[in-house]
Amino acid sequence: MANLIFSFNTVAPVFLLVAIGWLARKTSLVNEHFVDQASKLNFRTGLPALLFLNIYQAKASDFFDWKFVGLMSSGCLFFALILCVTVPRIVKDKRKASAMIHTVFKPNVIVLGFPLMIMAFGEEHSAAISMLMPVLIPVNNIVAVLILCAMDPENDDVKTHPLKKALVSVMKNPIILAAVAAILLQQLGVPLPGVLTKLLSSLSNMATPFALITLGAQMTMSSVLSDRKYVVSATILKVLVTPLFIVPLAWFFGFRGYELATAFLVSASPSAVNCYMLAREMRSDEVLTGEIILSSTFCSMFVIFIGIFVLKTLAIVS
Repeated sequence: MANLIFSFNTVAPVFLLVAIGWLARKTSLVNEHFVDQASKLNFRTGLPALLFLNIYQAKASDFFDWKFVGLMSSGCLFFALILCVTVPRIVKDKRKASAMIHTVFKPNVIVLGFPLMIMAFGEEHSAAISMLMPVLIPVNNIVAVLILCAMDPENDDVKTHPLKKALVSVMKNPIILAAVAAILLQQLGVPLPGVLTKLLSSLSNMATPFALITLGAQMTMSSVLSDRKYVVSATILKVLVTPLFIVPLAWFFGFRGYELATAFLVSASPSAVNCYMLAREMRSDEVLTGEIILSSTFCSMFVIFIGIFVLKTLAIVS
């Protein structure tokens, strides 16, 4: 019963914050412009500050585990490859196929996975996901662009312009810049001034609740599920099949404890919100993409609840 209560107490606040954002948008307390600007503000200040401090303050024993980072990155890429081979054979419409593939393999690590790891197990156990993000995020973004380019129905040739744009975007990404800066300063042993530490701490404290509220505000629920079979299939692949593939793989290679919990939360996280913007820009099916994001976000609540309960019950995490 204690583990059940812990799992509920972990997941419920996360999705209540998402619900607050949804209600604020539904009651017109905030509009689309405000949500867009608020998301950008948090993406450029709060989340980078949170990631920076988690990496900078990590213990030397917790620092970069290339084996874990390599396993998670290669596992996600291998799963994306499987999707690229199988999905187009079943879904003949290239726009729908590309929408399904890139929403299934690209998790919402920044806005949901990372905050949930901290809320569930504390910042002291977030080293693994903090080290994973600066590698997994750019890799996933580049691969997503390549997939959308390759499956663009209006152009059979792989275009270089979107890929170049993605590379530039990755290099300018505040999350990536914060991670690189934290790694360099931590390894060089450069101390931070007290005033800067307090500023970063204040920004990081607002990052998690702010990210979850704006996530909820982006879920308008106005679209009609015109492609139910694709939405259901993609949601099952995202929140059930992906963790069932990644977590046993991590276990097989000897990862336990909070690294295994990280593998679960990353793989069980719903589709990344920016999949919609990418789909709209690169001629994928943006309507189907939005529906999959909405459906996977809702369903992940139950999967993550069960997963945390299992991790606690099996004493994988304390």
